[in-house]
Amino acid sequence: MKELILRKTKDGRLTVMPPRKKLMTSVLARDVKVVHEDISYDYPVTRRASRELTTIRKKVSPQLLDLLTLQLMGFRRDMQYVMAENITLFAYEHVAYTTGCPGVDAVLDICYTWIAEEQGLMNCKLKELLRSVGL
Repeated sequence: MKELILRKTKDGRLTVMPPRKKLMTSVLARDVKVVHEDISYDYPVTRRASRELTTIRKKVSPQLLDLLTLQLMGFRRDMQYVMAENITLFAYEHVAYTTGCPGVDAVLDICYTWIAEEQGLMNCKLKELLRSVGL
């Protein structure tokens, strides 16, 4: 798992977030200016989805739990809950559910990969590949 940095939430609680990375577009395309904004406070994780994710606190590290919770930001409240349920099912049963929504499925796929890595389910060659690309 990559090193995480702490940040304060609106309510004063410390949480973790991954260090800011370069956008793929800024690496692959010429003359791209990246402007980093933080509007995450406008799109919080709902209490219901957060509560669902806390059921996996014995299956994943506290840092990974915080990182998984952050992945729900920006999605509608009902989608957040569906995502939290799918993440929980993967953490316990190792079954990867999809939603048919490409953006959601991309986030879920990354979450499943993080959990699989932490739980020791990764193929060794794949694990090396993911590290080489920064995941």
